[in-house]
Amino acid sequence: MERIKDAIERARVAREQGKTSDESKSESNSVAVARSVRGVPADPATIEYHKTSVQDLDVGHLEKNRIISLSKTDPRTIAFDRLRTQVTKIMQDNGWRTIAVTSPTTGCGKTTVSINLAFSIAYQTEQTVLLVDFDLRAPDIANYLGIGKKVSLYEYVRGECDLSDVFVNPGIPRLTVLPNQTPILNAAETLMTTRVRELVTDIRNRYESRMVIFDLPPLLSTDDALAFLPQVDCVLLVVSNGVTTKSEIRESMRLVSSSELIGTVLNMADDG
Repeated sequence: MERIKDAIERARVAREQGKTSDESKSESNSVAVARSVRGVPADPATIEYHKTSVQDLDVGHLEKNRIISLSKTDPRTIAFDRLRTQVTKIMQDNGWRTIAVTSPTTGCGKTTVSINLAFSIAYQTEQTVLLVDFDLRAPDIANYLGIGKKVSLYEYVRGECDLSDVFVNPGIPRLTVLPNQTPILNAAETLMTTRVRELVTDIRNRYESRMVIFDLPPLLSTDDALAFLPQVDCVLLVVSNGVTTKSEIRESMRLVSSSELIGTVLNMADDG
């Protein structure tokens, strides 16, 4: 992880030094530095963040929250690279752009899987990724990444800010995050509003190469996920070894039977 830590620090310094003369160019250069970590050719002319805020990641904070797909030396990243390959192939074969990640109950690690999957996909040469925190009652993506903003999805759905004010680039090339930092108790009703439906349509269709990953609430806790699933192309179900019961898996499979379930991830599995 030392190479990643060094790259993030270099990106931060470069961005601070360049902002006084050319802010957008500085942000683009920071992206180029991050791209070089994984051996992806840096092309700062192709990705520039003019309105999207760019926030540095703390490697120690990521490791603490089990966000490990930035590393090429951690053997655990292989599982996410395989998942990336399987998910992107199925979605590309079907012309799908949106995927929901959910779980039967809390504690299955769906948010960790969502973030690691988004990171892994973002390192593909041509694929851009938008990671959206739609677990509105218990948003965690911003906390897991260690990013903070004055405005987030909460303010957007209330009509208090523009969508461009919410986007964050976490210093990772081709990856944008739509975070939420304030719980929304009437989540199911919010997810079915015209404003949210228009948001989903906008972020899905704005860029042809973009894949959108929605981190949704658990299926069996509330009806939030079920209310939103008709708006996405496919679903990835995360279950946890030692946490999820067989009956919970069966009930979850029944609930998403009308959706395109593309696979189930067994999280926290024993190495053996």
